[in-house]
Amino acid sequence: MKKIATLAVLAAAASASYAQSSVTLFGIADATVQVGRGSVDNNVGLGSGGLSTSRIGFRGVEDLGGGLKAGFWLEAGYTLNNGNGQNSNALAFTRRSTVSLMGDSWGEIRLGRDFTAPYNNLYDAFGDNGVGNILETQDLGILYGLQTRTSNAVSYFTPKTLGGFFGQVQYYRNGRDASPATNRDQYGNGYGVRVGYENGPISVGVAYGETDFSATVGALTTKVDTKNLNIGGSYDFGVAKLLVSVGQDKGEALGDSAKTRLYTVGTTVPVGAGLIRASWTRASERDSDVRADKFALGYVHNLSKRTALYTTFAYLKNKDGSNLALNGSVTGAGDNSKGLDIGLRHAF
Repeated sequence: MKKIATLAVLAAAASASYAQSSVTLFGIADATVQVGRGSVDNNVGLGSGGLSTSRIGFRGVEDLGGGLKAGFWLEAGYTLNNGNGQNSNALAFTRRSTVSLMGDSWGEIRLGRDFTAPYNNLYDAFGDNGVGNILETQDLGILYGLQTRTSNAVSYFTPKTLGGFFGQVQYYRNGRDASPATNRDQYGNGYGVRVGYENGPISVGVAYGETDFSATVGALTTKVDTKNLNIGGSYDFGVAKLLVSVGQDKGEALGDSAKTRLYTVGTTVPVGAGLIRASWTRASERDSDVRADKFALGYVHNLSKRTALYTTFAYLKNKDGSNLALNGSVTGAGDNSKGLDIGLRHAF
């Protein structure tokens, strides 16, 4: 009887311990037929991530008691059409790899590789996925475009008890570098800040970040200093959601500087089991006529809570030296490009 009682106590303790923590396997499988048309070359093929980036990950949270929790998040991207890792042939947790300590009253401290604060502040109907993706992360091919993620980051997030107000502060060292071989201490350092308000149908935010990295310009390896600022917001009218963003990216290298202004206006409209998406986005170099405008229209049809069919058409208009092209096509400077995605996404 004593042995049975002891086993019962141990089983109850193990059950209680297990109940306080959880680990989840999650992911997205997204394949899309991509069609691209340009003035120099066209492209048709099967791609990945036309609606959401294909990914697989693990996340978990442990309840430490007293409103304190610990958590981790490991997320790897991959290309569904060939099974490769997103950035190499190997599957690596380069989308996110963080560990966190969270308190109900004081917020979250997060360590590791994660999105940058300015990237978290993008408001757009398509995000940075598929043929309709926002031009914010492209910057007409210039090196100082918005940094999506950073390694070696220490981030703080305010708690969700501030009446809708929120904030993020982030610092990193050696978080960005064009060449790992030159990842010296003076390269890849930076910080970011984001503040905003979100309550009911309204969400607004402003973010700023500075970072530096090494890049090869001609025969020289030089340090590029970047500054990224964006302001955005959305309002859900019920029948439709309006999204607006304005930003500026600035880069300085070898005594020269350049700026790109970015604008986007988008909307999402729920229709039965589907969602209509539309946007206009512009990237324009300051003090020049180099510019790119993209118009995108898409539809997502939800077959279930986890599975969706989608299609997106985009038209990109270049001016002067801009030669951005869609879906792997090639277009000349000042020429236009068209693109079409037709795909299937499944979340698990």
